[in-house]
Amino acid sequence: MRSTFFQSFFRLVDEGHPLHLLTADLGFGVLTPYLDKYAGHITNVGVAESNMIGLAAGMAMRGFRPFCYSMVPFLVFRTLDQIRSDLCAPRLPVTLVGVGSGLSYGMEGMTHHAIEDIAITRALPNMTVLSPGDPLECEALLRQSLNLLNPCYLRLGSNNDIRVHIETAPVVLGKLGCVRENGEAAIITTGTLLPRCLKAVQALAEAGIPCRLYSAHTLKPFDEVGVVAVAATCKAIVSVEEHNVINGLGTAITEVLFQHHYAGRFIKLGIPDEYASQLGGRDWFRDHYRLDPDTIASTVRSLLG
Repeated sequence: MRSTFFQSFFRLVDEGHPLHLLTADLGFGVLTPYLDKYAGHITNVGVAESNMIGLAAGMAMRGFRPFCYSMVPFLVFRTLDQIRSDLCAPRLPVTLVGVGSGLSYGMEGMTHHAIEDIAITRALPNMTVLSPGDPLECEALLRQSLNLLNPCYLRLGSNNDIRVHIETAPVVLGKLGCVRENGEAAIITTGTLLPRCLKAVQALAEAGIPCRLYSAHTLKPFDEVGVVAVAATCKAIVSVEEHNVINGLGTAITEVLFQHHYAGRFIKLGIPDEYASQLGGRDWFRDHYRLDPDTIASTVRSLLG
């Protein structure tokens, strides 16, 4: 998905948008092919993430559209004070591009894991939060985000993320994306767990249990109307996220279901409220925390009775 972001970003530059990419000394594995041609649109600030946010704020005030690129823990956690004061309070159109969402950098340990970022960014006033599930969603949301007049957080995984949507699938910022639309149960997920959830839905279909699948690629503003529509026709809902189960996607859905007196059954799957004490790759961690297709499918079956 990182490659998709860079391809889409520089395509927008070619179209004449006043975009500028700030990087905190990261991303050169995929950024290198663009350095010569787009030198006037790229600035490496070095390992100085807080300075990067301040620089982006100043550029936004002068009419540029800055994008700040770094790993999630360094981009969001280390610079939270600057994000609050320099971007959110004055509502400046700066996009934070965080790579390595969830447990993407599993082998680097908890300092490089990103399991709290949805909770933090959704709580920031004036911040839009986007978490695309595949490259097509990434490209569509990036283009649509240029219409925003406030800060935006774009939460990405790593490279080689699987494409789930067909080319013609509509991706609308602020609306739930529908991947499968039949069944009395629904799985709602966000980010790069979308392919695993699709495998769960396919396994359920093979067992004669149709199940819907939705991608909550926009976490703020959250599509309350869309969730209510799902709840009106489904007697079981499962949320799946590579994030702490506290104050992530599942919590956002819980709030909507409670307010609208949902009478069905709901459960949220995610990472327990802990930091990892072991090391492993992303897929190993996902299996370790039972975010695998078999567990997701069995959870749906248990809710349906």
